[in-house]
Amino acid sequence: MPQYPLNQPDDLMALARNRAADSRRQLLENMTDMFLATDTRLSERERTLMEDILVKLVHEMEMEVRRDLAIRLARADAAPHELIVLLANDQIEIARPLLDQSRLLRDADLVEIVKLRSQEHRLAVAARQGIGEAVTQALIDYGDDQTIEALIANPDAILSRHAVEYLVEESRRIDRFQEPLLARSDLPVDLAHRMFWWVSASLRQVILTRFRIEEALLDELLEEAAVAAATVSPPVTEAERLAMSLAERDGISERFVLQNLRAGHVLAAVAGLARLAGLDLAATRRIVFDPGGEALAACAKSIGISRSGFAAIYLLTREAHDRSQVIEPGRVETMMKLFDKIEVKQARAMLRLWTRDPAYNAAIDAIASAPSVRRIAMEGG
Repeated sequence: MPQYPLNQPDDLMALARNRAADSRRQLLENMTDMFLATDTRLSERERTLMEDILVKLVHEMEMEVRRDLAIRLARADAAPHELIVLLANDQIEIARPLLDQSRLLRDADLVEIVKLRSQEHRLAVAARQGIGEAVTQALIDYGDDQTIEALIANPDAILSRHAVEYLVEESRRIDRFQEPLLARSDLPVDLAHRMFWWVSASLRQVILTRFRIEEALLDELLEEAAVAAATVSPPVTEAERLAMSLAERDGISERFVLQNLRAGHVLAAVAGLARLAGLDLAATRRIVFDPGGEALAACAKSIGISRSGFAAIYLLTREAHDRSQVIEPGRVETMMKLFDKIEVKQARAMLRLWTRDPAYNAAIDAIASAPSVRRIAMEGG
């Protein structure tokens, strides 16, 4: 088959008139070469004409040819935009190289692909480098869980604060969102701590030790919380009121807490911890009976409970929470290591955040309604 000079686009028209498949494939290859050649000089008229021909030719080409062309164009610095978009909307086997790599696809192009094409297209877009907020929001709106997980795991994806808040809330029900969210460098500290109440024990330790709450940030968050709607705390039972009076009468100390726990007076012990921590009784109840115990570690560290005192309080409150529960020695060791890692200043900051921001109170309300906690409140400790 004759080869046509790449610098004579008008001569290619003769090849365009040949309807044979091989001729049209040769035409497509030569015209593509002309576009990609850095030393080719085309007038605006020639370029427009060739773009129209290329787009029409691609529609006629078999899948293998379109895939080869997409691979060639994926790393191109210049190519007909309409052609790039056309191939990026093709079957995923053809579109993937462009969705993965092409810098010629604009955010608006990607948003349309996300809205109109398959989940496989969305998954490829989710893994792209440097996708902007409009694209990431479209992926959240139209993608399935697998696509959104890939998006969260993409460190180059730019997520708005609104998008991150939504994904953090979604991580309550979709566990596999949690770890990649906490691995993101742009996850706000306050949202990481909000996740504390529903992630696994290992991820709780990540939050407590990696996401530091600076004083300026804490003040800003608490100022925002001050204008937010107040949450309604669980009602205080008569038994709890008596326990609080007992704590005030007898004086409050680590010893008071331990003595009451050992005597089975759980509510008195909780009331004592509430007074020591400067918390309301409902918030303290939530923290103490949180099944994991990590919140209790932070609370104990913030109020100066000794290491041995925390170990005893941890074991006794676990027993009160579930009398049939057997605490493995390895779990106790893990909790002690966590207690040692938490800094007092950070523990105090976390307590302020947990107990004064309505969002955090809402996040842990479920703990107060747990059957074992209700049982203790009803029995009066």
